[in-house]
Amino acid sequence: MNQLKKLLSYFIPITIEKRKGSLNAYLEVQHYKGKLLLNAENVNYSFGGMHKLFDALFQKTRISQYEFKSVLILGMGAGSNIKLLIDKYQFTGSITAVEKDEVVIELARKHFNMDQFHSLEIIHADAFDFARTTENKYDLIISDLFIEANVPAIFSSPEYLSNLKRISNTHSCLIYNKMTEDPLHKKEVAVLLKRLQQLFPGTKIHKLYSAGFENSLVFYNTLLKKSTSLNNQSSEHLAGQSVVSLD
Repeated sequence: MNQLKKLLSYFIPITIEKRKGSLNAYLEVQHYKGKLLLNAENVNYSFGGMHKLFDALFQKTRISQYEFKSVLILGMGAGSNIKLLIDKYQFTGSITAVEKDEVVIELARKHFNMDQFHSLEIIHADAFDFARTTENKYDLIISDLFIEANVPAIFSSPEYLSNLKRISNTHSCLIYNKMTEDPLHKKEVAVLLKRLQQLFPGTKIHKLYSAGFENSLVFYNTLLKKSTSLNNQSSEHLAGQSVVSLD
């Protein structure tokens, strides 16, 4: 995009491309306030509010202080979390990103330059099936699975959550993103939290707000700190009730 259009984007959003995805009826790449965003019809998917939410969580939980070498992202979007981890938090390990909507993958590569990250493997697959069948284990797992504002019910099922436990390393971190703006979503996240606490004891919720919308980021952490010596390793839970506004 030329400099004039970039400047104009600070005053009005400029749509770069509109597409119909295989899961999403509407997708758009938009330039807004000098940044590229991936949006669905009614919500931001990547590099907007969601980007701010995860950045706030990574900062609050001091994720860069912990030792992790393998990351699994279930629900890649345009790669906002990937860019955050690599560019801002200097993560140098491997990242596996699973995305079912092939149009989302195409847009992520075309507009957001995801192929620049050589440590990234993008897998076109259903996240439920991938979690059920993979034999790999991961240090950090991010479940960020939305169709518009909704997380499909299958991704709070006991089978899916048990598989997240199965593919987590002994010392691991789990982040599960869910919008909780409306009463139904609040009830759903309460059920989700109870189920996760049975599998990942110590799991808590961080509530964060962006553009007036509430997201609940369910968080569990037993990763070891980078500075911990091999002879005296201990884990620390950095999970607690919190409310952060990003507006």
